[in-house]
Amino acid sequence: MFKSFFLLSAISIFGMNQCIAQNNGILPLTGLRYFKEGVWAKSMDVKIDGALLLSNKLPLNKEIEIALQEPAGFSEDKNKTVFAAAELIIVSPKGEILSKNPNIFLKNETSGFAAKDIKSLSIKFGITADVMKNNPNGIVKIRLYDLKSKSQLRLEFPINIARPGETIQVSRTTKTIKSTDGSLGIINGLTAKNMLVMVDTSIKVSPKMAYTSLDIANIEGSSIAGIFQGKEIFWVYDNNLNEIKITDILLKQVKGAMENNNVDYTLKIPYRLKNGPVKAYTVRFRWESPDKKQVIDVVVNI
Repeated sequence: MFKSFFLLSAISIFGMNQCIAQNNGILPLTGLRYFKEGVWAKSMDVKIDGALLLSNKLPLNKEIEIALQEPAGFSEDKNKTVFAAAELIIVSPKGEILSKNPNIFLKNETSGFAAKDIKSLSIKFGITADVMKNNPNGIVKIRLYDLKSKSQLRLEFPINIARPGETIQVSRTTKTIKSTDGSLGIINGLTAKNMLVMVDTSIKVSPKMAYTSLDIANIEGSSIAGIFQGKEIFWVYDNNLNEIKITDILLKQVKGAMENNNVDYTLKIPYRLKNGPVKAYTVRFRWESPDKKQVIDVVVNI
């Protein structure tokens, strides 16, 4: 019988790694939020059947994997043993606790992990209909913590439950978009040469706003018409990763050569008042084709 949670196990990470250098941040594709509070990881992926999950829509009765590469910040004893634990909670949109496991690493609570065995760590869980109680969405909260100190890494994964028979967006062929400013862009079903990110305060459409400018160059695999037919959405967060509701619309320019379907895609995303206080923001932008097979997902810390 399918269980609501699967045991954590140390395994190898396959596929594309996602850099999580800052203390608080958001992963592209899934929108998973992370908070480094003494424990951190070099990279993190969310997968189903070994393929990268391209959205936050999850199926019921299916194993979901959150794979962390080189987690660090744990205390070690004289034998280089690490005592890691992991709490997993699923909450409803109203904050009701639907399911809770205080320590998925319970079998290792006394013996711990050899330091070499924790270099690749995988959190696996599944969700059943009885856990969700007819809630179409919720939040998976994971706390990876050190039993010998107060250090921890908190993850918050907002999820939507797929309808029966609905195709889940996964891929083994995602690529990062080259960027010089540390922004993280993931692309699937397309290729892009690079991405330029900057702040633009010259926009006259909404002159009170400052915009995050994304210039994604030389996109291949679609067309000008194809980009226009896709769905666009953006999110803005403060430095504590609380979402800020922005009522202004994003602006865009799509241009390229018709004969070879080579496209340049420029976005102007409103994210703060131009004359407001200078603070740290996180801006996330997502584009996907009508069939959901082609995706561009970018996270900018600005």
